[in-house]
Amino acid sequence: MSVSALKVDVSIAQPFVVAGTPFTLTTTFENNHEGNIEVLQLSYHVPFQVQWVGEQAYRNRFEETRSNFLKRAFLSHRAWRAGVSAPGAGMVWGDGKTDYNTAVFTLVPGESGTYSFSAVVRRWLFAAGGDLVFPGQVKYRYNGEIHHHTFQVRFTLRPPLLANCIGAIVGSVVGPVASGLRDQGPTFFSSVGVAFIAGVTLTAILSVVAVIYSSRKTGEAQPIITVEDFWGGLLVGFLVGFLGSDFFGKLVPIGAVG
Repeated sequence: MSVSALKVDVSIAQPFVVAGTPFTLTTTFENNHEGNIEVLQLSYHVPFQVQWVGEQAYRNRFEETRSNFLKRAFLSHRAWRAGVSAPGAGMVWGDGKTDYNTAVFTLVPGESGTYSFSAVVRRWLFAAGGDLVFPGQVKYRYNGEIHHHTFQVRFTLRPPLLANCIGAIVGSVVGPVASGLRDQGPTFFSSVGVAFIAGVTLTAILSVVAVIYSSRKTGEAQPIITVEDFWGGLLVGFLVGFLGSDFFGKLVPIGAVG
């Protein structure tokens, strides 16, 4: 059998990566050789916007919160911040020396092994959707010789819905201001009062509803536009604030909601 007969599969638990939310990348090795193999090292070239999380630093930070209820309630879900790498730093698991004397595990023919590590895209507010590409390499020993198996995996990156909603809120303020300046000119600022604040609040609520509806990608009722990130949310908020409830009605047909 060919010495390249090492199967590598990489997966994440969710359908796509959400910026700002840690995800776990699991690499599975399957030995399709006729003899034993020794997996020596796994390495990834990590995209610049991604930071992988050091497991030991994460555990230490998490343990610090266990003795205090308040710390556990407010900090445990952010314990990963203590162990993040520099942006784009490569991830290496196994013997980093050139002699590769130490194997991380040995697989008999037909056997599989896995290794998982966590990573995160920390910049979430202005994150744009796209693809994250992870080129990887496995070094292993077979019949006394060291071989290299290279591969590449690609995942979809999406901003969180919160970023879209924040953009909508910002746009819902800018839109009414632009509309007021168009209609009243410089005198608009002297007329700003409670009514304007109430109108902006209503616009913000409608904009967030429109963004949430427009972010839906499944179901029988499909939106006429889709909002992908902060800037898309800002545009929706601006248009709702500038054009009024008629534009909101075009985005969110009330009979189609649900």
